[in-house]
Amino acid sequence: MTLVGVCRAVSSRLCVNDVATRKVSHLVRKVAGVWILGSECVVCGVPARGVCGSCTNQLEPPVIPPLLAIESSTVLCSYEGVGAQLVKAVKYGNRRQAITPMVQALVPSLPTEVDAVIPVPSDPARVRDRGYDLTATLAKRIASRVESVVLTPLERVTASAQTGQGRVARQHVQYRAYDSVPERVILVDDVVTTGATAVACALALGLAGARSISFVALAATPISKDRMVAAS
Repeated sequence: MTLVGVCRAVSSRLCVNDVATRKVSHLVRKVAGVWILGSECVVCGVPARGVCGSCTNQLEPPVIPPLLAIESSTVLCSYEGVGAQLVKAVKYGNRRQAITPMVQALVPSLPTEVDAVIPVPSDPARVRDRGYDLTATLAKRIASRVESVVLTPLERVTASAQTGQGRVARQHVQYRAYDSVPERVILVDDVVTTGATAVACALALGLAGARSISFVALAATPISKDRMVAAS
């Protein structure tokens, strides 16, 4: 008998009038639900396809400044509260089941005519530590949805990882494209902190042939006064 079958059989024999038994019944139904759906909410743990409706409703809308050389920006949520928990679970906790619903939420706002989807390069050491490359995974899922291809022409000129760095340090990080790129591209990153990375990559892609650059990310850190001044 499969695990789902065992869960159903046990659940059918439980007496729901008993408090202790009701708790067991709830647990069994939850296990069965997680097995059937394939996952649970990565934030609160209830049975769901990656992210439950309650947590989705708690996501704060992002606010990001205009980004130089980028035609349009699409960001799912603000990197605070439930949004931060969600992205951290996916990025650092390897909870990849939430990627599909997140991409599904982003795609309707993306351009329909795209020649290539290009991920911002991730630090190799961080990828090894986390077990996978979130940005590259996002790029593949988005490319599949917009019926395009993934290209990886970008490389970081400065070698250090950017997690934890401030605005000034991030603005000195440079990227270059070692190959030409098509005209219409989507640039993909996981979290926007200052926008410096997106701008640096967009400038490099522009030099490599891109004429229309859209940007997409899962989350953006809450905007501060210095970021607003820098964007103006």
